[in-house]
Amino acid sequence: MKIGFIVNEDKDKNFKYTNNLIKFCIEKNTIPLILKNFENLITNEKVIFLNEDDLFSQSDFIVILGGDGTILRWAKKIAKYNKNILGINMGNLGYLTDVEKHEGFLAIEKVLNKEYNVEKRMMLSAYINDKEYISLNEVNINNGNVSRMVKIGIDINNRFVDAFSADGLIISTPTGSTAYNLSAGGPILKPDTELIAITYVCPHALFSRPYVISANDEIKAYITNKESTAYLSLDGQESIPINYGDSVYIKKSSFYTNIIKTTQLSFYDILRRKMFEIRK
Repeated sequence: MKIGFIVNEDKDKNFKYTNNLIKFCIEKNTIPLILKNFENLITNEKVIFLNEDDLFSQSDFIVILGGDGTILRWAKKIAKYNKNILGINMGNLGYLTDVEKHEGFLAIEKVLNKEYNVEKRMMLSAYINDKEYISLNEVNINNGNVSRMVKIGIDINNRFVDAFSADGLIISTPTGSTAYNLSAGGPILKPDTELIAITYVCPHALFSRPYVISANDEIKAYITNKESTAYLSLDGQESIPINYGDSVYIKKSSFYTNIIKTTQLSFYDILRRKMFEIRK
């Protein structure tokens, strides 16, 4: 069996944990695959170094060492290869990671023994100027951190819904509902459902409320005032300018992120635990 490794080097700066995990995997008669740019940080000669495409295509599953941000950064690439992801949390707060750092060895052993489940997480595709962008958490239209609101209109299935002046608009998957959407007052959605949440950020309206719609619905979002400057971001990473007259089309993606679960913790257990960590 071949196991791909994606490592956030800021979370494991000396690669001590990564090297120990790789040694463990080799002892379990597996072949570790890792990106070429980490060649000088891996001490085991049995590791195979590959480029991204080869690593994703050849891996039986992929271990991501980092936090939610690391998974979000790589999920859109891995989804195109339909590979399962095992997340080991090396950060402070992880909803997407399966286990904490001290549980990583046991989690890999469980996967090798086929003692796991896979959660298929829906993703979103956003189209602007004939280019497609994929996200796991959310599509966000924002004012670019300028202290000026932007007026954003939305249509659903070619029917006008509303337009508000606001700091931004969040179109969220169930996975992303506990991220930026939650902070903006949006609803929490169970991650294995197929729904879309629409939440305005700081709307200048007394009656604005979030929407929850079917994953089969299609959304059109657009800027309605010529003076506004807005940007499209995906999972808090890209930043694409949106001009007056541009439309962003958002719908359920044909790709999924496959998250490996080796524990018996329910979504509600994880949510309660993570919310407690935030309050501390």
